[in-house]
Amino acid sequence: MKDAARNLGVTPGAVSQQIKIVEERLGATLFERASKDLHLTAEGARLMEALNMPFQQIQDAVEDFDHRKPRRNTLVVTTVPSFASSWLVPRLGRFSKLYPDIEVKVDSSVALVDLRHEPFDIAIRHGSGNYPGMSVTQLLTPQLIVVASPEFLRNHPLVQTPADCLAHPLLQDRDRVDWPRWFRAHGINDAAGRAARGSSFSDDSLMIKAAVASQGLALVRDIYAEEAISSGLVRIPIAASLGTPLSYYFVTRMQDAQKSRIQAFRNWLLGEIASRPELT
Repeated sequence: MKDAARNLGVTPGAVSQQIKIVEERLGATLFERASKDLHLTAEGARLMEALNMPFQQIQDAVEDFDHRKPRRNTLVVTTVPSFASSWLVPRLGRFSKLYPDIEVKVDSSVALVDLRHEPFDIAIRHGSGNYPGMSVTQLLTPQLIVVASPEFLRNHPLVQTPADCLAHPLLQDRDRVDWPRWFRAHGINDAAGRAARGSSFSDDSLMIKAAVASQGLALVRDIYAEEAISSGLVRIPIAASLGTPLSYYFVTRMQDAQKSRIQAFRNWLLGEIASRPELT
């Protein structure tokens, strides 16, 4: 029952229910239970013998048809939504031009996946790099930078030093920890607790949109702000950055690490990262 359920992608209970429906329709018992085992009854064995050949013919026909189709060289990548939408997806067209025979599917989720059991080839993860039993390559470590829209900076011209930021609306990360840490790193005493005040956002891409809308100063990871900076939607008012404690890692199964499509995608990612423009 468990093997049948696994092959069909359903629960063992669902298989048992379908067998019960067939038995009721035929008016015959197909299986009998002995201790913990299931055995075919005489009626069940007769039905299996009669159906084996037709089922095999169906399987052979499907396999023959499938073999005539060109095989897709598919690469399934899972990563967090912010990295997918703000960095990976805008660049995927360049990978497709270099490797038109590789079809990339991107799944974005904050949920951690176990590559040993999940149908993904690659995971791009934001963490400490501790992924036991996996092939792991460090991609990059983001820097926290301050950005704001040109309009906001025209209306708030006195943003020239880290201390100046406390006098302006601050756009916060979800946990409200980045701005306080950034101020401490630059020697700013925030006795009034202003560093943790302001609207908060679940990811950097939303915070950047708020900054583009002139809602305040945003402290974001540089990799997510590259496009907005290059297009002039936001600017960097002060060159005071701060390294983040976590990095992005390319993770895949050990047995898959040498596959050509896995290596191609990893090398392409490293090349894209190496060619990133300097943000000013």
